[in-house]
Amino acid sequence: MRCLATALASLMVLCGAANAANAANTATERVREIIRNDGGDLEWGTDPPAQEIADRGEPFAATTLTGAGHAMIMIDSEGRARGSHLVLRHVSVEGDRASASECKLSLGPDKDRSCPPAPVGFVDCATWSVPTDAARAAMVEARAALFARVYEKTYLSDPSEELEDGGVPGGVIGGISGGTNIDFVAVANVIESGEKTIRVSAQWDGEKSPGDAGRYARVDAATDILREAFPRPKDAPSSDPPHGVHAEFSRLFSTLPVDPTYSWWVRERMLLMAKTLGLPADLAQLEGYLNADGRTRAYALEALAQRTGRDTRCDGSRRLSDEEATAARRAAPTNSPQR
Repeated sequence: MRCLATALASLMVLCGAANAANAANTATERVREIIRNDGGDLEWGTDPPAQEIADRGEPFAATTLTGAGHAMIMIDSEGRARGSHLVLRHVSVEGDRASASECKLSLGPDKDRSCPPAPVGFVDCATWSVPTDAARAAMVEARAALFARVYEKTYLSDPSEELEDGGVPGGVIGGISGGTNIDFVAVANVIESGEKTIRVSAQWDGEKSPGDAGRYARVDAATDILREAFPRPKDAPSSDPPHGVHAEFSRLFSTLPVDPTYSWWVRERMLLMAKTLGLPADLAQLEGYLNADGRTRAYALEALAQRTGRDTRCDGSRRLSDEEATAARRAAPTNSPQR
């Protein structure tokens, strides 16, 4: 019996190693495909993760944040915002149970000046059960994508050329690696167990381009893997997400570095998601955005109104300016329950 138990244990180790290798190869190919599709083949190469990845702890939670800067605003016949302008996804395994959550922001028109104010953004969340083995497998593959070894290709200079009767040949030497005006954000992190809990993470906010494809391909692949593994069921009802989702959003809200020149739209949309997601500690940061101007302040006012239950944007039926609404909020701080 002891021999049989030892043999079974050895077989499980071998199977686990084989599964990890398959996940690494599959993830690496997905990274290559993104680079290839975005025209970066001449500038970037990709190899599978180092063998040491097999010795890492087992993933038990993963979170992604995705969105595109140029996304259409759509309103249905009942006046509700449709579309997907920023999506937070989270999957976690606890014992023999696993669940996935999705929170999607849909933007509506932001020119409304009515009282009470019409919401600019709508956040819809749902949570559903998923197979534990499938959850673990997807997280292992997403982590492998983050560890894929991407390198920048460097070529030696071409030989010199000259015409026999003097001068140099005409034509164009070199090339242009421009952007595409397709700006997007992709954030992925995987939390793994072990002697110490480790968070593996990567993020990108910027444009798609051949020159940058190698820089964003890994995180782009990881978010694709997790999105495709856990599509929201059509019958999944809207619900408040579990605490882990609020905690992960709060962490991103306070730490995500976004480029203020090119990725301002990410911060604006996160302010609108903060109406529904986050922890009480986020309120101080939301108050800080009242010092901004334009949509940033307007969206912070909307988020604070929903989070605190106190809306200072109207004086009776008169809609106040954002400056007036900010002054009214600061003149009488809320004592309402905060979430």
